[in-house]
Amino acid sequence: MQVTAASTLLSPLIATTSGNKAKEPPIAEFAPATNNSTADKVTLGQTQDSAGSYDLASVYISGLRDNKPRGQAASAISQNLLSSLNSFGAGKSPFSIGGVFSQIGSLSRETNEYKNEARRMKVTQEMAVKSPVPNFDIRTSSNNQSVHLNIKTKDGDTIKIELSNRNIGTENSTLEFSFTVDGSLSEAEQKALGELAEKLGQMGDEFFRTDTTELRDLKGIDTSVISGFSFTLTRPDGKGDFVEQSYEFSVDEEKQTQTLRASDVRGYSVDITTNLNALMESSTADVRMLEPYLKLIREATDDADTNNKSRRFMLDAFESMFAQFINRPAPPEAETATDATLAAFDSGLPDFTATIRSKVIHNREFYSQTSALVLNLTQETRIETNADTRLIKQESRYELSNNWFEGILDLESPGVTNPNYRYITEHREGNVSRILSMSDDKVNNLLVEQNVSGTKEVSEFINYKLVDKTTDELTDHKLQQFSNLLATLNDNKQYTAINELLKDSKNDVFLDYK
Repeated sequence: MQVTAASTLLSPLIATTSGNKAKEPPIAEFAPATNNSTADKVTLGQTQDSAGSYDLASVYISGLRDNKPRGQAASAISQNLLSSLNSFGAGKSPFSIGGVFSQIGSLSRETNEYKNEARRMKVTQEMAVKSPVPNFDIRTSSNNQSVHLNIKTKDGDTIKIELSNRNIGTENSTLEFSFTVDGSLSEAEQKALGELAEKLGQMGDEFFRTDTTELRDLKGIDTSVISGFSFTLTRPDGKGDFVEQSYEFSVDEEKQTQTLRASDVRGYSVDITTNLNALMESSTADVRMLEPYLKLIREATDDADTNNKSRRFMLDAFESMFAQFINRPAPPEAETATDATLAAFDSGLPDFTATIRSKVIHNREFYSQTSALVLNLTQETRIETNADTRLIKQESRYELSNNWFEGILDLESPGVTNPNYRYITEHREGNVSRILSMSDDKVNNLLVEQNVSGTKEVSEFINYKLVDKTTDELTDHKLQQFSNLLATLNDNKQYTAINELLKDSKNDVFLDYK
């Protein structure tokens, strides 16, 4: 007789199998045994000696824990969870969060709390016909990709958003979403939340697609409403562990500062604190003012052969903290000659401290030898007043400690070190001080002092034995005093002279290190 394994119409929630696809069984022919055979003969494309059998065809089914979300935004988020899980689970697209995060602002207008979960599970066709809805009672076994976002408003409200992709066994997965608000969000807070979540959602998509992401400035964050946020992206590293990229931003109204702490998947970190205002409200900063600091970051990471993605991460984080001070609308005119002079004297950047670090990696043969980068950058402004004399000093400074190897192939992988290599250690520091002395509205003196010094040591090893060591040292100093030039200018033109005389030291902040 003939038996046909026919296909069955399944629920729209049933997806076709991906990967090792279970095909519909073909027509199978069963023939009774003859006198010359000891068992039934089964023909299924070929002849075999055992009884005919095959696994039931399997399919994927997917569905939502909450099938009737409350509100339009909740419904949109839930459907995005389902479609994203199906697309990602089938290998058609990378893990994506942008669609969900773009609805956060609207969701905050509907509710203060919402949770839902989408599941995608592999079952037999027979089970799919009986129950086309995934079993939500099965516990998840492990994390996969995840996103955590915590936001705090100036009024003290807190928002917590989590989106996690988890495994259920080896072939099934789930996408869990939760949104909770502790407090009552105003319309302005809902708007600011929506804008921030959408920006971070785009960053998350970039991270899961390219293994890195960038802030591209903080102008889109309404700091008049939002006082801070923490944002963490996690993914498997392909070696059985997990790596993450994180950002933590906060505004301190009492200290009038803002801080960004960030780290990437390769262990590089950035910690930056800036004042919220420059020396004068009428100060302006040209984008070229950032270039000396960006140049130092590029030079240090070039020497250490830093991954280009990590270099872009550090440069982006640094630039993002100053974006609001660059190319601002035309400042108001200074009310007095003193204000105009101070604005001309000012770099236009707020005072700041910044530290950039790499992960410390040890040489297994000489544990004291490490590959490590630490770069400190600062600007500090001090004002002293004595009777009618005012002394203003603005100092920009950097200190670099950088150790690296040349010739060792991979410090982090056992068994691939090269016993013949060079170990380089470098310490460098430089500063520029601009000093302005004024009595009432008149400039008494203007000085610019620049210093640079450094030591570089190169140790050469053959078969792990030191065979040569060289040390280079450098110091340089430059002092400019402009009192004689200023004395020839009228009071109402001195701020123009200050601007012109300081142009070089603002654009080329630090002396070259050669």
